Amino acid sequence: MVLAHKYKSLTILGSGLAASLLGFESHATAFDTCPSKAYLFQANPVKVYGVNLVTGSTSLLQGDTGLNANINGVGFDFDGRYIYGYDTTNKRIVRLGKDFQAEILNTSGLPTDHTFYVGDVYESVYYLYRKGKGLFTIDLTPLESDSSSVLTVNRVTTRAVVSLTDFAFHPSDGKLYGIDNNSGALYSFDASTGQETYIGDTGETGTFGAGYFDVDGYYYVSRNQDGQIYRIDLSPGNATNISNGIVPAVKFADGPNSNQNDGARCANAPVIDEDSNIDFGDAPTTYQTKLADNGPRHELDGSTWLGDSAPDGDQDGRANNLADDETGIDDENGVGFVTAIEPGLDSIVRVNASTSGYLSAWFDWNQDGDFADDGEQVFADQLLDAGNNDLVFTVDAAAFIGTTWSRFRFSQQTGLDYFGGSTSGEVEDHEVAVTGEGLSVRYYPSATDYATVAYEDNWPYTADYDMNDVVVSYRITEILRDDNVVKSKIEGHLGAVGASYHNGFAIRLKGLNRTDVDAATTRLIKNDVQAESSGLEAISNEAIFIISEDTSEYKLESCEFHRTLLSCAKEDVQLNFTLHVNIVDGTDTTSLMAMPYDPFILLRQVTTTVKVISNRAESGKCTYLTTNRQSSLTPICLVV
Repeated sequence: MVLAHKYKSLTILGSGLAASLLGFESHATAFDTCPSKAYLFQANPVKVYGVNLVTGSTSLLQGDTGLNANINGVGFDFDGRYIYGYDTTNKRIVRLGKDFQAEILNTSGLPTDHTFYVGDVYESVYYLYRKGKGLFTIDLTPLESDSSSVLTVNRVTTRAVVSLTDFAFHPSDGKLYGIDNNSGALYSFDASTGQETYIGDTGETGTFGAGYFDVDGYYYVSRNQDGQIYRIDLSPGNATNISNGIVPAVKFADGPNSNQNDGARCANAPVIDEDSNIDFGDAPTTYQTKLADNGPRHELDGSTWLGDSAPDGDQDGRANNLADDETGIDDENGVGFVTAIEPGLDSIVRVNASTSGYLSAWFDWNQDGDFADDGEQVFADQLLDAGNNDLVFTVDAAAFIGTTWSRFRFSQQTGLDYFGGSTSGEVEDHEVAVTGEGLSVRYYPSATDYATVAYEDNWPYTADYDMNDVVVSYRITEILRDDNVVKSKIEGHLGAVGASYHNGFAIRLKGLNRTDVDAATTRLIKNDVQAESSGLEAISNEAIFIISEDTSEYKLESCEFHRTLLSCAKEDVQLNFTLHVNIVDGTDTTSLMAMPYDPFILLRQVTTTVKVISNRAESGKCTYLTTNRQSSLTPICLVV
């Protein structure tokens, strides 16, 4: 970059220091436009970052402003198109232009007994605030004709009782707004008197070191501790809620954290450039599609997308069934449904990813116009490989028949919701049809309750009979088509392990052969992670699923047993499981035993190698060791 300089002598002007200390003065060059980007000032020496408020992405714009100092209390003057700030290291006023080189300004009357960390600019007046010291103003108009003009600092009031770390001017009502860090309360301030007015509780606390407005009257604040960016609706259209003190701070995006934060932005600019590099969703507005509703959006990173081509940028969500493909390029091609979507059944979706990343997805099962209900998120941070990924998900058993909407978000980030910003990836919204002729559902013991089974591993031999060697609670959901079972979902948790033996736990579906099980979609999920195997026992003709080979693995080091001793009774459950058993189409399941099926325990011998035989053997062909493996209906044979 090229900087203009001029020689000046060292001069003392009132209480301020002349712009040059060693004979050089850096002249800032004004911004060409009123930019949509927000500017974040951090660290000492200060570094300037550009922040995309829509997605939360940041980029370093300037690591050397020419000052070995911290700059805080910054504000953007959209008349002169400069950023003004307070040099906290040397207690002086500076301004920066598009090259982010600091120009030291001459002032008179600037306090020297304290620093400033709160500031903003409005209509060519720079406002500074310090709790316990007051509100101060600096008229910037003399700089229009002479950059070396001496700027007079005036104290508007000594009253300053709110604990602020930044405030910002509303672009239309001419008031300052800031959040009290201690209480999370939002205040407005009369710029002419400094009088504060309580607006309402934002619901968030912390050090909000950077605050920005956009042209529509939305207030954005960045929290130092975690970098999270929140948005408060102070737009004219929300006047009723504002007057009633309803001003929640809604998480909008994830930004950078810092212990020295301050922000500036041209409040007259929209938050999205005309040459947007942001992808939005396409579902109707009730699904929080538009930016005004904190809809989902992804900054295009050039490498992470769904389908065979990178998406184009959008100005906003294209809602009300106006698909994104109707404008720009056809980029909504990353998600394809391989099988029908039917209540209670498993379905396969093929997702094509440009690279490895994380997928989250939602379906509006009850067709109420949102993705907020329990069970409507079907994938959460599902790791995808580059290329096609065939994923299995379970349709909610209570899903309504008919047309509804789905949302798929792919990103390098995790923890995304169906709304909010992301620094990478793409969002695709798809209309889907839920079908289900002749389907019905039945439960054991009910849709919400659990049955509990308890085992004594030495039965029928003499033992303690405390019935806590293995304790499991589980429930079953069967999906039937025309009275024929087509799927069984078994979910439960390990309630206790009070045995010294290494007991496993399994469930037999008597009357169902293992060849009747659809191996491609049947799966076992343990502690929210899909197991490598569904647990279907390979050496049996029957459908037997081993949930755990050794329940003692879930004992914690701090306890000899799991949730049986008084001192360990409050331990968290260490094993939750869900078994999805999908039955091959056309299978006759009239011989399948009734729920609750046949749960049993099995013993993993530690010192003796044993072969487990799951089907019942005839007498004399093996030794029955019911102490080692037990079934409520038939003894199981161990060959030793």
